[in-house]
Amino acid sequence: MTNNLHGSHFPSTHAKPLFFYRTAQMAELTALCSLINGVYRGEAAKAGWTTEADLLDGQRCDQAMLEELATKSNSCLVIAASKKEIIACCHLQLAEAGVVECGMLAVTPTWQNQGVANALLHTAEEYARSAWAGQRMRLWVIKQRPEVAAYYQRRGYAFTGSTLPFPDDSRYGIPKVAGLCLLAMDKALTLPA
Repeated sequence: MTNNLHGSHFPSTHAKPLFFYRTAQMAELTALCSLINGVYRGEAAKAGWTTEADLLDGQRCDQAMLEELATKSNSCLVIAASKKEIIACCHLQLAEAGVVECGMLAVTPTWQNQGVANALLHTAEEYARSAWAGQRMRLWVIKQRPEVAAYYQRRGYAFTGSTLPFPDDSRYGIPKVAGLCLLAMDKALTLPA
């Protein structure tokens, strides 16, 4: 990782006593890869409240991709962990001055619907603001997953009007349906009251 908080815990005003937040360590990337792929793809993913399994086959990420993200400048993987396991993660990247992108937000199905995603997203926003002076958080959602867009809208994110075609690279998945595209959403990162 390329930040001062490598592997260290950091506070969140929304942390539950059952789990804590920190940046991921290189030795944890195999477990993170399994978590992310298990949440996004395949039959196991269907145990969660939402999944891409009906839209995409294949993987969501691989170990090499995570290693690249973990060692890239102004990039980190933030995790939520219980005493026994990593239960959630997301990737943060300073995309441009003042704009931080958040991606691969994943919560293992047994921990879903317990506020973990909300708390992790809030922690990611706090980290973006404090580590990189982030003024806006941007994320990309698949157009064909309106429930995910609605989830982020309830947390203050709005569509920007920017779109991208879904990557034509099997490392990100193999489309099962035609016309997949990504929609940008963002939110102003205001200072805590």
